[in-house]
Amino acid sequence: MRKSSDPLKPFPNRGFGGSRCLRSLPVFRSALDRVPTRCRPALFYETFYNLGSGSLVALFGLSLAAIKADTIFSPTGTKEHLMFIAVMFGGSSLLSPLVGYVGKKVPMRLLIIYPNLIAACLLFGTGVFTSATFFALIVGLVFVVHVFPRVAEMNMFRILYPPTHRGFAVGWVKAVASVSGLVATVSGTLWFLWKPSLHFWVYWGVGLTLALSALSYARIPVRKKNEFEDSTAAPPHHAFVVGLRTFLSDRRFVLYQIGFWFAGFGNHMSHAYVAESLKEDVGASDWTVFWIVAVTPAVLMSCSAPFWGRFLDRVNPMSGRATFNILQCVAYGFHFYGGLSHQTWPFVLGAIVHSFSFGGAAINWLTGSMYFAKREHISLYNSIHVGLTGLRGMLAPITGVWIYGATLSLGPIQLPGLGYGPVLFAFSSALSLCGAIYMLWMSRWHPGSTESPGPSACQL
Repeated sequence: MRKSSDPLKPFPNRGFGGSRCLRSLPVFRSALDRVPTRCRPALFYETFYNLGSGSLVALFGLSLAAIKADTIFSPTGTKEHLMFIAVMFGGSSLLSPLVGYVGKKVPMRLLIIYPNLIAACLLFGTGVFTSATFFALIVGLVFVVHVFPRVAEMNMFRILYPPTHRGFAVGWVKAVASVSGLVATVSGTLWFLWKPSLHFWVYWGVGLTLALSALSYARIPVRKKNEFEDSTAAPPHHAFVVGLRTFLSDRRFVLYQIGFWFAGFGNHMSHAYVAESLKEDVGASDWTVFWIVAVTPAVLMSCSAPFWGRFLDRVNPMSGRATFNILQCVAYGFHFYGGLSHQTWPFVLGAIVHSFSFGGAAINWLTGSMYFAKREHISLYNSIHVGLTGLRGMLAPITGVWIYGATLSLGPIQLPGLGYGPVLFAFSSALSLCGAIYMLWMSRWHPGSTESPGPSACQL
């Protein structure tokens, strides 16, 4: 492998013309110098792709806050709109296994390019009508469409980067996505508070960035042959049955997913309704809602991720998950007290604790399944893990809005709710505590990782 002090070699002409000025910038030069010459066009263009994908993820928190903002949609923005956005954001993961199946028929890179262009077009529709219902519908559809690029990009990492450099490449582009999301969140919040009547400009800006990022990804040179094509692949229903049998035969992984369900369901059940409680129970200002719901999570998740990454290298996934569940229990306890006492400061503390822990919880969510999977089952275990997350993401927000409100309005249909208000957060806190106890119990008798031993990219 070439030493990092060697001069940067010329880039291949194919797919890399006209970018000499940008790639000569120190920030790009140092990153590109870390990967083989043939991988540099991919890393360069994927860096710009992640500017768009990172800013899109930021729209979740911004949209929840915008729905309840007095100067944007209130009083027409309701808990049902929050529920719909949360269901579309979390429940879309149920479609992730479909990406692998379609990718055997269609080039995987097209599942990144075209859905991103479709999502960008949808975002430009946010300014057509000013109703909260139309806004929630557009944003929800964008999150559903984007599940294809999200999963396909993960699959393409294996094609674009060798194992010896994949860790660095993925870490680099995800760091770019994180910074992009943070910038989009802060700038979007400031724009919403300054020009609420033109809130859709933020979504247009993200849409334009997303379209340009898709075009950037299209510049990555890849082989014409579809690397994921498999004419001998089993029918989907047969693959599902075989995969289910494999999953159920692994008692440890089944128990791990049961433990994951407690706190995961509790988080999906309450997360979207923090904005609702801040407005309806506390009467918080738009400024307060945006900074608690959108900005604080974006800042602390980005800052805490390196710390939690080192922590998770030293513990097993069950112990790590127990730690995050305990912190989540404390966070929702603060939210419960804030809603009950009609005070803002407990929500601030709850947001700080939850956001700080979520930087590590996201890493644990991404990597935990590989602890249990044999090398040949990694894709299967990840699919099951993501699918179960989607199931929680679809059911939990509906359960949450039913617990929180006295009624559940679905258009002309009015359904009775429990009307417990902020007590919802107490239920989530209790579920998080159960998940922590369960994971601590499971971590005491685990026999170790099932992963096949082998050198990592960092060791080569």
